[in-house]
Order: sequence, then structure tokens, then C-alpha cells
Amino acid sequence: MKNVCFVFFVAVMSICTMACSDNEQEGVAEPSFEISEELLQQDFTKEQSSILVPVSTNLESAGWSVSSTQSWCLVAKDLTGSKPAVKIVIQASEEPEVRSAAIEVKSSVKNYTIQVRQLGYGPAILVRSEASVESAGGPLQITVTSNVEYTITQSASTEWLTTIPRTRALVDKDYAYEVAANTTYEARTAVLTYTAVKESKVMATCAVIQKAKKSDTSDVVLEGDVKIQPTSGKDSEHQPGQGIENTFDGKIGSGSPYHSIWNQPATFPVTLEYFFDGTSDMDYFIYHTRSGNGNFGELDVYTATEENPEYALYGSFDFKKQNASSKVVFASTLKKVTKIKFAVKSGAGDFVSCDEMEFFRKNTSKELDAQLLTVFTDITCCELKQGVTSEQINALPGYFAHLAVQLKNGTYDAWEKKFRMQDYQAYSDVEVWAEKLMTKRYGNLDNPTGIYAEAGDSIIVLVGDTHGQTVSLQAIPAVDPSGDMYFLNEGVNKVGIRQTGMLFVMYTTPTVENMKPIRVHIPLNSGKVNGFFDLKEDKTDEIYADLLSKATYKYFCVRGEKIMFYFHLTKMREYLPRNILSAIHLWDNIIGWQQELMGIDNVRPSQVNNHIFAVSPEDGYMWASDYRIGFVYTYLNNILLYENVMAAKDNAWGPSHEIGHIHQKAINWPSSTESSNNLFSNYVLYKLGKYCSRGTELSALATARFIEKQAWFDMGSSTHQNEDTELHMRMNWQLWNYYHRCGYKPDFWQKLFKLLRETRITESDPGAGQLLFAKMASKAANENLTDFFELWGFFIPVNNVTIEQYGTWKYNVTQTMINEAKSYMAQFPKAKHAFYYLEDRKNGDVGIENYKVGDVGHYTQFKNNQTITKTVGYTRSGQRITISGGDEAVAFEIKRGAELLFFSNFLSFEVPSQISLDVIQVYAVQADGKRVQAILK
Repeated sequence: MKNVCFVFFVAVMSICTMACSDNEQEGVAEPSFEISEELLQQDFTKEQSSILVPVSTNLESAGWSVSSTQSWCLVAKDLTGSKPAVKIVIQASEEPEVRSAAIEVKSSVKNYTIQVRQLGYGPAILVRSEASVESAGGPLQITVTSNVEYTITQSASTEWLTTIPRTRALVDKDYAYEVAANTTYEARTAVLTYTAVKESKVMATCAVIQKAKKSDTSDVVLEGDVKIQPTSGKDSEHQPGQGIENTFDGKIGSGSPYHSIWNQPATFPVTLEYFFDGTSDMDYFIYHTRSGNGNFGELDVYTATEENPEYALYGSFDFKKQNASSKVVFASTLKKVTKIKFAVKSGAGDFVSCDEMEFFRKNTSKELDAQLLTVFTDITCCELKQGVTSEQINALPGYFAHLAVQLKNGTYDAWEKKFRMQDYQAYSDVEVWAEKLMTKRYGNLDNPTGIYAEAGDSIIVLVGDTHGQTVSLQAIPAVDPSGDMYFLNEGVNKVGIRQTGMLFVMYTTPTVENMKPIRVHIPLNSGKVNGFFDLKEDKTDEIYADLLSKATYKYFCVRGEKIMFYFHLTKMREYLPRNILSAIHLWDNIIGWQQELMGIDNVRPSQVNNHIFAVSPEDGYMWASDYRIGFVYTYLNNILLYENVMAAKDNAWGPSHEIGHIHQKAINWPSSTESSNNLFSNYVLYKLGKYCSRGTELSALATARFIEKQAWFDMGSSTHQNEDTELHMRMNWQLWNYYHRCGYKPDFWQKLFKLLRETRITESDPGAGQLLFAKMASKAANENLTDFFELWGFFIPVNNVTIEQYGTWKYNVTQTMINEAKSYMAQFPKAKHAFYYLEDRKNGDVGIENYKVGDVGHYTQFKNNQTITKTVGYTRSGQRITISGGDEAVAFEIKRGAELLFFSNFLSFEVPSQISLDVIQVYAVQADGKRVQAILK
């Protein structure tokens, strides 16, 4: 027969008080269903018997069920007592061997299996194979069911398990033990062996396993850096109720910061002065932002000490108006500091704000570090030294002793270790590179830990050699990337988490080339592992699916080469349960194509290596801002998988448009903000290869210019943010098609971006920006593009017109400005073609919307330098003109003398009634700009 065991703890069942949910607070209890663990094994003698197994539940009787796998084991629900129970009736056994049955107890809350065994008339001993005891020890009871006499022996070196003598019997017998407290951080085991007296082959064993002494981060006591509290402060201006005293009240994220006067620009420099009692030394300070208007930009820091009581300039800094805390470490300790002054010269939104200003003296005591290094190979505690003894381990603070035991025994879970022990690489400064490359700020959350922590948690973070760089931890609560920041020191850090969030390591350096990684260990019981997928390391869909299945946090992170997803876990499981590579490669490509077009792919990743950070908010639609782009979580299915993206033209367009907002700054001015980024969107459509470009037909330009007499800034009819984006986007796309697709200047856009990064458009002067764009486009092309921009309405005077587009702007284009621009452009050779009539689409192309794009002017005519070899004629019927022999032309112009009245790229078109067709000439325009007069027939 098989050796089987049963251990039974005599314990008083406690009724657990469940945490109240919102429903319970409203009088509706959460459904519950529970059977105590110790009752899930039931052993019986061979005689008929019965037992009730109590059930703790608030379900109706119909809400749960019981069934047995064997006919000799009868089960039913017993509802006669004060508590419901499972009634088990065991029929007498006439078999020699032990027999077994399983009772299935099922409910809508939880399912249980009760294992049942019954002795036969053959010799047997039944005891559970394992008993678990808490580290605190205490009384233990073990029940043995047998039909033979037996002896009990106990394994050696288990003096912590003491027997309380009892009279031996042949059947169910309870044995009492006393378990001593476990004062070590290793679990320990005692084996009890039950051997039949007359038949030595009949035996069973029970392993009593006592858990290790409990430990948590409270075991770790750090003498942290000493906070120096100001005695008072003074500011040069503040909003009533938001004075400087709010910056040293010890409250971070409380909603009561310092703020300059509302509704008006601050009077720079705004000064914030802090006074001290002159008894303390100081090594550094931390400026905590309120993440919004007023974040510090440029500032000067002045210091005074007891020895040098007058202010002296310590240094000038630029905190870059970023939504992140800034730390400044003094080159040498300030001795007996008396006052510090911040002269803030710029701030986000022309305001100045500060959530908290903290001042510190370093604690040079490293006693804990020295103690840890007696056991671990380095301060990150990722590996034990050779020959470390249990005595050395148990001498550590409990938290670290527990960690050492896991490493020693090889029980540190591999999945946990993957995320808890990581080497984090350096990432470039998004503030610096946004300025250099004229982009919005990329994301700066490039180093996910895959670990989240709850508000109120205290976590340990072990930091290795920082190579002299600043490193911090940021907790991101949701889709907002401006969570709480905690600066880290080399060695042991104990961090009190203020707000629940996913943890990211912030390791930013001025240059990333040749920067060494930093080893960071967030040990067991510090936060919870959620995991993340990294394309470079994890590589396969199979690994992604496994990681996704283990995740428990609301959001899941995927790191590609150029993009990071931080999307809802439920939506990732719904839309992308097993196949991430399709999505991440597509998005990496979209970003890469845009970087290629703007000519910055040469600095990646050697100089700038940040990712664009994509989040999935629960409201809105799609948007782009500094540090992140957003796509409402219900739409993710349309824009992630390659096949879904390719299923509809706008599925690729939307993400490309938003990412284009990140990249458009160099080529943008107010009146173009929702169209200049569509250069990138159309380019992505081109690279994907299925759909034709987007944008209105060229005939809309003819209407805008010759019927409505509109200039660039008010061209067409406003459709979004006071701009006709569908019309405007065609201008940049004509430039790309001509110079890149036709091959006349394949690096045109790269050169233009570079020129406009060197000589920048000023947002507050959109008229000047418009003309600067035209001038630099001519320089990039090395051609005089006056005719091109003339047709697009650039050279029409605009007299201080107020426009609204993400702000209020004055649009001013004077004749003097126009003359200067044309003069500059005239230095370059005349353009070779009349490509302002270029159209890259043909009617019938995939993706053509509800309009016709024309019959002539296709980009291939410019690429092939098409000439007109046929005799071109036309007929008139009222305002309709019909062309014959004109298929080799790129457009048809209606002129009166030298004046251009209208144009069309159709072979038959209606001239608007506002234009008189008396005394007119019709010309067929050749690709190179030559006009051939059509003959009236």
C-alpha cells in the first residue's frame, strides 16, 4: 500500500471580517464562501461514520453545490444548524486497502476539494504529509488514524518541537506538541515517522515545517541625511495664501504650494529667501515642483554663512521648467549656513511656483553598508560572498537576513529577480534635446522597474555605483508621468511611498555615449512585481504573453526601440493577449520614419535615446503633449495590431498625426499647427504602402485663392482649431513629392529642418514665420520657390489680424516683409518645374475619399519631365470649359492678359460664376512651367 499522511491542527475557527466594499456600505454584502484549510483533509476508520464540515458563507443555498466522486462517500448540504455545512456520510469498508474519494464544493465565489480517505481491514497509518507552523511557534496538534500499533520517532536536531505525552491508542489519536519560536530567518523542518510495531513496512511520515521569522522593511533602520529646517522665509511676491511659508511646511503634494501672483506674469527675477539659525552645515537642496505653471526655469542661487554673512552667488542653474524635482549638491559643504536666496529668472507660463524646498546635511555614517558587505559581494545585495555562514546571515537586520536566505537556498523567485535586480542604462536629457532638435519633450520614463508600490508602503532600494551621476525613483500613479520623485544615494535607501504608482528609475546624463549602467536592486517585500516587456531583451511573443498573464497592476508597460506603451492591462489582454511584436515594430517604424524625415536619425541612439511614451487615458480621444502621447483606451484595438491599423486609413493616420505633433516645431507657426504635422502622417501612409495620401483636392486651392481671395492664414474653411487642415497639408506634401519622390532633392526636408533649427521661427510672430519658412525652403532646395509660395498665399499682405490657434496671435505680413523675402529667394536659380500643380493621387486609388482629385498633374509627369506634344484645344458651354488633347499638361490656367484668373487640373471643369470668361485665354501648363495656349474650337 502507499504510505499516506494526515496532519490535523485543532484550532478555533475564526470568522473573518471582510473589508467593506462600496456595495456593503450601501447595505449589500460582498458574496463570500469559505471552508477552513485544515478541514480539507478528512480521514476515517473502516466503520460507517459521518461528519459535518462547516461552511462560512452568505450565499443562498442555490448558490453552492456539493458532489462526490465515489458512491461509498455520500455528501449533501446540511442547512439545519446555525451555519451551513457539508455533511459527509462514509459507508463501512470491506476492502483491505485504503480507499479515497474527492468531494467537490463549488460556488460562484470559490471552489474547494475535500479529500477523503478511509481505512480498510489491512494495516495502515493515515497522517497528512505536511504541517505548516508560523514562526512564532505555539501548540501543535497532529491527528493519526490507524488500525495498528505504531511507534513515533522524531528526526534529529529538532529540539524546537517538544512532545506533550499522551496515552497511545490504535485509532484516531491526537498528539500534542509545543513548537518553540523560530528566531532565524530560515524555515526549519522536523520529520515525524510513524512505524507499525508488528509490520515495519507499514509507516508514514509527517514533515512539520516552521516558517522563518517574519521580516519587513521596518527591520531596516537608516540614519538618513539630516533635514535642515528654515527658521523663516521671505518672497518678493506671492498670491495671497500661497506665500513662501508653504515651501517649508513639510507637506509635499498637499495642494498648498508657493505661487507668484495669479493672472499676470511674474515680475522676474522672483526671489525666495530662506533663513537659518547658523548652527547647521548644508550639503544640498531639493526643489519640488507642483508640476505645472511656475516650474523653475533659469535661476541664480546665493548663499551666506556665519563666516561670510553677505550673499555671494553660488551658481546659475536651469531647471528647464520641467515637471520633476531638481537636486543641487554643493561642491563643498556650506558651514553654518545662515541664509539662501533663489533668484528665479523664468518659470513655466511666466509664473513661479514651488511645492516644497528641502535642505539637507549628508549623513556620512555607513554602518549598515559595512555590515551588509560582510555577507554580500556588493551593496546591491544581489549575490552572497563565498562561505557565508548562517550565523553571519542571522546577525543582519531581519529584512536583509531573509534576503540572504533566499539567495543562499536558491529560492529567490526567478520571475521576481528578473525585475527586482536590474542594470539600468543612462538616458539622455529630454529637456536639452527638445530644445536642440525643436521637438516636444520625449518621455523620460525610459527605465521601468516592473514594480509598483502602494501609498504608505516603505520600500528598500539598493543602489550600486552611480558613477558620479544623479539617480532617482519616480512613482507614476496613472497615465500622468509627473509622479512623486525620490532621490537615491549609493547604498541602502529607504523610501516612503506617498502615492500608489508604478516605479521608474530616473538616470539622466548630459551624454549617454560610454555611460556605464547602474545596478539597482529593489528586494523582496518592497513593492509588488508586475513585470514589463522589453523588446531588446525579451524578443518573442511567447515571453510577452507569459509576462502579461502574470501582471496585476492596472497598467502594463512595453518598451520598444523608440516607443513605450503604458496601456491598460485589461485592454492589452483583450486586444493583444499573445502578439506584441506586430504592434511594437509598427510603432517603432512610425517614429523612425518621422525621425528620418526631420533628419535626426543620425543622432539616435548614440546621443539621444529617449522613447516616446504612449498612454491610454479613459477619456478624450487622441492627443500629444510634452512627455507623452495619449490614445483613449477603448480605441487601442484599432491602432496596435498591424492588420488592424491597415484595415482603415485613419487607423494609421491618427497615431502618426499625434506623433507628428511631437516633431513639427521647427516647421510650424500659428495657422499651421494642425497641418504641418500631417507631413509626417502622409509620409507614414506612403511608407505603409496601402493607402494614398490624405488632404483635399487641389481644386480647393483654386477656389481659396481666386474666388475667396484668401491668404495662407485663413485659406479654405476652418475645420479644426481655426484651420483648414485638409487644404493646408497639401502644400508640404507637394514639396515632399517633388523633391523626394521625384528625386530632384532627396534630402530636401532634412535640410529644411536643419535650417529652421539654426534660424528659428518665432511663434509669437506667425507672419514672419511664414516668410522665413519660404526663404529656408528655397535655400534647402537651392531654387527660387517664389511662384510656389505665391500660389499658396504667402505673399499677400496681412494687417495685424487676430487668429486663435492654441493661443491668441497677431498675424502681420507687410509689403516690406514680402519684398525682403522675395529678394532673398531671388538669389537662387528658378525652379525647374511648376510643381505647385503636383498631385500624387489618381482617382480610384485606395483611400480616395468622396471627391475627385483631377485628371492631370500626377507626380510622374514631373518626375518624367513630361512635355506637351499634342495640339491642345478647348470648348466653352456657359462657364464650363472642356479640354481636348490636354492629357500631357499638368494644369490649365484661365488668364486675361498676364493676370491669372483661375486654374484647374481637370480636363472638363466649371469656372465659378464670379469669373467672367470674356476676353480670356486658356493655357495648358507643361511640367517645366511652359505655357501652351489652347485653341478655342
